Amino acid sequence: MTSLDLTGGAGTPATGPGAAGVRVVRVTEDDWESHRDLRLDMLRDAPRAFWAKLAEVEERTEQQWRQEIRGPRIHLQARRGEQVLGSLAVLPQGYTDEHVIGEDQAILVSLWVRPEARGTGTSRALFRAAARVALDLGRPHLLLEVDDAGHAARRLYARLGFTETGTRHPREATGGEWIEYEARAETLLA
Repeated sequence: MTSLDLTGGAGTPATGPGAAGVRVVRVTEDDWESHRDLRLDMLRDAPRAFWAKLAEVEERTEQQWRQEIRGPRIHLQARRGEQVLGSLAVLPQGYTDEHVIGEDQAILVSLWVRPEARGTGTSRALFRAAARVALDLGRPHLLLEVDDAGHAARRLYARLGFTETGTRHPREATGGEWIEYEARAETLLA
């Protein structure tokens, strides 16, 4: 795993209040087991919040986990000591070849924080690290989608400075919608 520089302008800690001792790291192939365990936990905890289905993800091999980490997503983990508290990934391209995004855009996906770490600043630390990654990639315009039933997530995104774009996509499996949000990376670092 690779630790990230989480200081933002004038030495402001990216972890924020309540997240003392939290560091955000970039996941490498050697972290495939912690990545797998976290993905399985997140799908068990909030199956509706993610595209992937638990049964499909449980069947993945070590090689498939390593491939997922290799790219194109940049996976981040929030940790306190060796405990993995949560994750967020930066996708510097569209979900598929048909889903094209602008050259200045990145999609943030798969935010999840363990219940015991919620409300501690862990999500903010992950978003600040993701913003730094996006800026390093030259992609300061951040997009994300959230299930319309994800009220806590929607409140978090609003607190961080995300706004709805007005774009919604149907979720046939649930009868709900994905709601698209956007923010500038600089906003998350302010």
